[in-house]
Amino acid sequence: MITGIEIKRKMVHLATLVIPAGYGFTSDTIVLTFLIPFFFLYLVVDLLRHFHPGLASLFRKHFFGRVLREAEKPTLMGSTYFLFSSILTILLFPKPIAIASLLILILSDTAAALVGKGFGRIPVFGKTLEGSMAFFFSSLLIVWISPGLDRLSGSFAALGAALIEALPIPLDDNLTIPLVAGAIMFFGTG
Repeated sequence: MITGIEIKRKMVHLATLVIPAGYGFTSDTIVLTFLIPFFFLYLVVDLLRHFHPGLASLFRKHFFGRVLREAEKPTLMGSTYFLFSSILTILLFPKPIAIASLLILILSDTAAALVGKGFGRIPVFGKTLEGSMAFFFSSLLIVWISPGLDRLSGSFAALGAALIEALPIPLDDNLTIPLVAGAIMFFGTG
């Protein structure tokens, strides 16, 4: 079942399309000039919410506090991992691979959540087969329509990212999905 909180989470997730879109229209230097300081500011706020009672209270009462998952409350938020992985993805991979990897994280993860929570019936590792299939097929679509990508390595990247999203790996998938997808495409084209 898709809750109002999950819809808010996915709206925030989709708002991050500004990063790959901005990167597509500019350069890595311009995007990183904005992204790196924003990440550090965000990281400081994320860390302070654990140690400063006033900030923690303010944080819980407003938007982000209500959309945090239970697993995020004692650790860093998924959005902090997302910002960090965006920086790493842009630094490590050529532009077409970086953009596709970020789109997979944003769009395919959203598709997986909406399909899995809305229609999922078959449980797999605490998620649903339907959600994982939505992730995989939307990832395939992304890599097949993205210019400058090898479709074979992109297909393997879609599969790898879908597995990383579905398996109960202790690392946050906002960090692992774009790095795994990017690495598979990068090393698969050589």
